[in-house]
Amino acid sequence: MTPEPRKHLPPPRTRDEERSRDEELFRDALHRTVGALSLQPDLVSDAVREGHRRRARSRGYAVAGAFVAVTALTLGLSVLGPLLLSGPDPEPVPPAGPSLSLSATPPTSSPRRTEQSPDMPSTTATPVPTESAPPGPPAPSLSVPPGLGPEEAQRLEEFRQRAARALDALLPASVGAVRPAGDDPGSYAGRRGDVVHAVRLSVRPDPGSPEPACRDIPEKGLTCEAVTLDDGTPARAHRRTLADRAVTEVSLHYRSGRSTVVLSVSPARSGAGGTPVTAGDLVRVAESPRFRELMTYADENPLAWGGAAS
Repeated sequence: MTPEPRKHLPPPRTRDEERSRDEELFRDALHRTVGALSLQPDLVSDAVREGHRRRARSRGYAVAGAFVAVTALTLGLSVLGPLLLSGPDPEPVPPAGPSLSLSATPPTSSPRRTEQSPDMPSTTATPVPTESAPPGPPAPSLSVPPGLGPEEAQRLEEFRQRAARALDALLPASVGAVRPAGDDPGSYAGRRGDVVHAVRLSVRPDPGSPEPACRDIPEKGLTCEAVTLDDGTPARAHRRTLADRAVTEVSLHYRSGRSTVVLSVSPARSGAGGTPVTAGDLVRVAESPRFRELMTYADENPLAWGGAAS
């Protein structure tokens, strides 16, 4: 059996050979189609080159579009990524205002306002209620002392009301409910039922004279006892027997700042109730922080008319 001869395959064509082959096929097709019509010799080659150019441009546009899309996606993720990760804000963020630069120079300190104690009357004409009055009969309406302006009269009235509250809280219950009484700024009354005790409180400027000696005056029924307050202030406790009554008036005299303070309690004229306080009771009133603040205010803010604060 005779072997068949081996067929030799033609070598692969190059790009130029393929292009020439395409031109020949295209030219042959045109010849068959147009027949005797003349064909320009460079028409096929120009058409083939234009097709290759369009194909190359299409590929370039596709590559450029993909690059632009990737770039836009990257920028979008870089901007929106932190917002997406942080989550929704719990509250709307207010618009940022203009930034203010702080000066390195410390601000000038303004005068500090002294805060008043709840028991201290206001130094202005408008009263500011700081505490409610204790239960009891209403305080009598006080007339304006002569020669006292409206602001001073208002301040004196506030002082008397607060002094009455302090005395009502600090004096023994045997004195009764203490209220301002009459037009005398130093006059107060302690009422317990039908029994009324006279209470006096005066804060007058100290004349600067030496402290009077503590001595008894038997002909006046007056006895004196030298005492010392807990802050070292010397004081004199007086006891005076009233001639028309078988009762004793008790008073305490001492200096506070630039003023002389006198606090006294007199039994009722009817004699009922006896002597409601002792010298030790008045010393405890003078040593209380509430009463001391009241006396400090009266000393530092004297009124233009004598009595409770002068």
